[in-house]
Amino acid sequence: MPNHPPHLRQATTDDVPALLALMDSVLKWLVAQDRPQQWGTVPFSQQPGFADRVADWASQGVITVAERHGRRVGLLAAAFVLPPRVPAGVVPDGSMFIHTVMTDRGPDGRGVGPALLAHAERLAGTHDAPALALDHWADSPELGRIYHEHGYVPVAEYTDQRDGNTVRNLVRVRRLSGEHAGSEGGR
Repeated sequence: MPNHPPHLRQATTDDVPALLALMDSVLKWLVAQDRPQQWGTVPFSQQPGFADRVADWASQGVITVAERHGRRVGLLAAAFVLPPRVPAGVVPDGSMFIHTVMTDRGPDGRGVGPALLAHAERLAGTHDAPALALDHWADSPELGRIYHEHGYVPVAEYTDQRDGNTVRNLVRVRRLSGEHAGSEGGR
């Protein structure tokens, strides 16, 4: 792991080209690892409307960028809006949802994922959220292990279509301490 933690900051729309390049490089790595089921095979930068969505997220303050040596080596997109694909009622009301967390697959990306997950917890805590939630490709033991190690518990499974294939996904929740930690319910 590099000797210093990554510098974290809120993304701006000026970051969008670098963020798309990072996302495309992670996708290319996944395909090279024979894991196209996770996000498909079409680069994010070539998906219709995706660059605009990233720009919208950046302008709304949803994306945190991780930097090392002047390069973007990670990103976190987290907001208090659940994506419609998540089954109703499985995430506690008021939770922050991690829409994506990605890190550079090279040496500069080491340790960035845990730093971004810790940052998500701090963000959620400043808003007194009862939990953090996320979803991920269910057939990845690596993702399951990582999120389990960070306290995310599976609460639901759903299927999605990606590149014409049915893909299983898990929803995980990490309860946070605080006055709302025991509340139940979903959106």
